[in-house]
Amino acid sequence: MPTAVITGGAGGIGSSCVELLCSEGWTVHCWDIADSSRADGAVRAQHVDVSDPSSVFAAAATVPQVDLLVNAAGVSDRCFVAEMSPERWLRVVNTNLNGTFYSCRALHQGLAKSGRALVVNIASITAHHTAAKRAAYCTSKAAVVTLTRVLATEWAKDGIRVLAISPGYVRTPLVEGNLAKGNLNLDRILHRTPQGRLADPMEVARLVLALTDTTFNYMTGSTLLFDGGWSANSDY
Repeated sequence: MPTAVITGGAGGIGSSCVELLCSEGWTVHCWDIADSSRADGAVRAQHVDVSDPSSVFAAAATVPQVDLLVNAAGVSDRCFVAEMSPERWLRVVNTNLNGTFYSCRALHQGLAKSGRALVVNIASITAHHTAAKRAAYCTSKAAVVTLTRVLATEWAKDGIRVLAISPGYVRTPLVEGNLAKGNLNLDRILHRTPQGRLADPMEVARLVLALTDTTFNYMTGSTLLFDGGWSANSDY
């Protein structure tokens, strides 16, 4: 039975990955700051703060072999750079970038034991297209893309592939909350998106699962845009 670790496993994309992988017969370790320790069938849920290396390494010690790591934990903050405190900046960077690094580093040996492991880092279209008031988020996600490329070059010899997915706007609680607060304009998003809709979190999960197939064994160091054509559309 293959084993996966999902960070941010209680969130929108993370929880969909947990659900789908469990349905496909995987044993899934769900790491999230919102979850208390429990075991539920194929799910091993643990309270893990990915921004805290001691929390991550302690959790990693309980997972001797890993076939798939999905770094889906992430937070956002909207603030102009001139008004952003160091604490707000660090909260985003520590979770999105440092948390990805800590999880990869802590699980390296377990991934290497698999022989054909895959790491999928959830980035964002904001890693490629910047916006005002999104400095910490854009910067952290762009760094995740770069980290993905570096890890792919270093870990190929260990039989570990490393990929990133840059989703567009997905109907996660985070996006729904920003829509409700007026931080995002749904009409504007849909107008720019050629497919005219937001993605469902389960669509991202299905992409993650598909990438574990041997069909993609030669793919590593790549970032896949998954945005309904949003990035391609400059006519909006």
